[in-house]
Amino acid sequence: MAAPKSVPRDAQVMAQILKDMGITEYEPRVINQMLEFTYRYVTTILEDAKIYSSHAKKASVDADDVRLAIQCRMDHSFTSPPPRDVSINHDTVNPLTPTAILTTLPPTLLPARTPSPIPN
Repeated sequence: MAAPKSVPRDAQVMAQILKDMGITEYEPRVINQMLEFTYRYVTTILEDAKIYSSHAKKASVDADDVRLAIQCRMDHSFTSPPPRDVSINHDTVNPLTPTAILTTLPPTLLPARTPSPIPN
């Protein structure tokens, strides 16, 4: 999808990212969604960086504050898969055995059935 000159520069950058990733067909709303996500992510990072900067009693936000905000956000928002050796070991033990997480959960108790106040 070609980006005409009337499209804002930010949208052109997003279109170029899609093109660089080999994505040639997409709905026009995809670029708007990417722009919205980028705006929310960057503003959240900068707000956190301002908090860290003021906590450190600094006059302005510096790169270290932004790095710390990114790292904290990555730890909080995104999860990484377990290491490959963990999943390989789990599969080789017995693939039909339930995981420890599922076996340690308490049973769910349903409320007792009460008679209906409306006669049949």
